[in-house]
Amino acid sequence: MTLPQRWAAELGMDSAADVTTGLRERFEHLSQFLLADEMPRAGEISAEAATAYGDFCILVGFLADAHDVLTRKETHR
Repeated sequence: MTLPQRWAAELGMDSAADVTTGLRERFEHLSQFLLADEMPRAGEISAEAATAYGDFCILVGFLADAHDVLTRKETHR
């Protein structure tokens, strides 16, 4: 299974071609939320913060998988 195929399945997408767009949208949402300094104060509940955190977790997972792929390719050269 390729990286795009794995992440299409992970994100519930029908096509691996949609993965780039999906990850880009998550990154844009996360970065806009953080750079706008809209984080709620400690103890406050925010659906927007929860969504941003979910986006963060997905991006971290993708980057970890991408790191594994790049590392494997480097060691097999």
